[in-house]
Amino acid sequence: MEMLRNIDGKATQKAIEKVLRQYRTYQLTTPEELLPTITPKYTLEMTSFGGGVNSKVENAAIRNVEHYRQAEKFFARFNHGFYKLTKKERQLIIMAFLDEVPKFNYEISNELCISERTFYRMKAQALYKLALALRVEVYEEEVKFS
Repeated sequence: MEMLRNIDGKATQKAIEKVLRQYRTYQLTTPEELLPTITPKYTLEMTSFGGGVNSKVENAAIRNVEHYRQAEKFFARFNHGFYKLTKKERQLIIMAFLDEVPKFNYEISNELCISERTFYRMKAQALYKLALALRVEVYEEEVKFS
């Protein structure tokens, strides 16, 4: 029977903040960044030994499809975990991490009509719950005595 392991709070917070940064990156990524440069090229494209043509347009299209597939998969997973939070916790996470211009902690606590102490407790709890829901929690290393 395996005993429950302790979760490393600081490492878990770093892990979930990394996921939140990834969310913002996907959210802010625009199609223009992935589009190929469209300039006339007056050279012959020689086919490769595999019989296909390797062009910038094709490569950009493949990157676009892969990027959107990864983003879609990420958002589905993220949303599944995100909606396990309470409404107030979701508001807090959005204002602190996901808004275009994230707010300061004191602004969020004022907007949610809670004390700063309650804000920090709620924020830690929301991050912890989100980390567990997304399965990015980090466990402390077991210390073995010889």
